[in-house]
Amino acid sequence: MYFIINILQMGDAALAVVAIVAYLLAVYFAIVPHEVAHGLAAKWNGDLTAQVNGRLTLNPVSHIDPIGLVMLLFVGFGYAKPVPVNPYNFKVPRRGLFMTAIAGVTYNLAAMIVSCFFLALTMFIGPLGAGAPLYLYYFFFWFFQLSASINVMLFLFNIIPLGALDGFKIIEAYASRDNKFIGFLRRYGSYILFALVALHLAVYYISSYVAAPEWLQYIDILGLYMSYGSKGIAGSVQQLFNLIFDIGQSGWSMF
Repeated sequence: MYFIINILQMGDAALAVVAIVAYLLAVYFAIVPHEVAHGLAAKWNGDLTAQVNGRLTLNPVSHIDPIGLVMLLFVGFGYAKPVPVNPYNFKVPRRGLFMTAIAGVTYNLAAMIVSCFFLALTMFIGPLGAGAPLYLYYFFFWFFQLSASINVMLFLFNIIPLGALDGFKIIEAYASRDNKFIGFLRRYGSYILFALVALHLAVYYISSYVAAPEWLQYIDILGLYMSYGSKGIAGSVQQLFNLIFDIGQSGWSMF
């Protein structure tokens, strides 16, 4: 959200265009391959439902959910249209369910690590001059920075074991059908997730526009989880690559 506001406040129109392109590409490469990974994992395990429904494509129109995209752009985390899966087609049902569920977040985690590496490499090389080279530097800097941030947010959000998120499907794959806790999550998980997101939005916007008390941020369970989780995972990986390239603490603003 802050990145979008900063873009709108830029005095350099060309730099703003560079920032917007970097942002949109970072969103694309975080969401679309995540969904394709689900479809490919299902196919490898014997289910061709995703392929038949045209979901093994890099065309964003086939994957992006309007509400999930708006959440990603303005909240910081979101979701895409779930890939259709028929577990009855899996060669080994439980293994197929598990591998399909974990494929998306595995991609996001790997993409975050790769992005942190190239962000550190970009900062190590630095701008190669004024004009076009400088704009090119900012493009790669913002793209890798945003890519790392968005991918770690998608990873953290999707592994939450609630609703239709990957986290619930991962634990459901090997849980017994009569497990009472799984049954509770299956029945009420979506409502709990909706309440957590609504609470996060309420706290975020109240704190942004009103002189809210400090304790308000501590009731935002989802916000605290996403914030500390991203710093712990992406921040640590970025610090490691920064140490390798000996570039200090630069590039941490998104984490």
